[in-house]
Amino acid sequence: MSQLIESIYLKGGVFRNLAYHESRLNNARLALFSAEKTINIAALLEEQRIPKKGLFKCRILYGLQIESIEFHPYVLHPTKSLKLVDDDSIEYHFKYSDRKRIDELYGLRGECDDVLIVRQGLITDTSYANIVLKKGDQWITPAAPLLAGTMRSFLLEKKTLIEEEIKSKDLSKFVSFKLINALIGFDMPEIAIDNIKK
Repeated sequence: MSQLIESIYLKGGVFRNLAYHESRLNNARLALFSAEKTINIAALLEEQRIPKKGLFKCRILYGLQIESIEFHPYVLHPTKSLKLVDDDSIEYHFKYSDRKRIDELYGLRGECDDVLIVRQGLITDTSYANIVLKKGDQWITPAAPLLAGTMRSFLLEKKTLIEEEIKSKDLSKFVSFKLINALIGFDMPEIAIDNIKK
């Protein structure tokens, strides 16, 4: 079985949404390894030499147990265009380190920055982020993403977002979109919907 990863935002020595990462990690361990004893990520990270200045990605590699914890400087590379690609059978319910199929789909992006994966006619995710789309003054995220991201969960809980099934043929009903993940918050600029290409 492939190893799993958690990628956690760390800025100025402060982690973001740690409880959401811990919940996802322990839910994955329970589902895949029947591990009922939970891991306290906050306590584990207190034992590490945490960078106190700058923006970092904390990468935790794990299976039944934690296998490694690394800190890498993070630089955001903004995505401005997406290419719709279809895959009716892709599954990525858990954040596996093996991303072979996602990487294959990413290779189909053409001149766009990334792909937007369509499964059985429904919008899911890009290769590395959840998508949120704006209709009127409401932000909507697909009800069936490939992976339920931690930032997505946080924004749903805050009621900043709502979930709906979004058909690829209905994208024209939206005016703009944003991408979100653990390292990309909701404060990024909106991107016009016509930057999603067929």
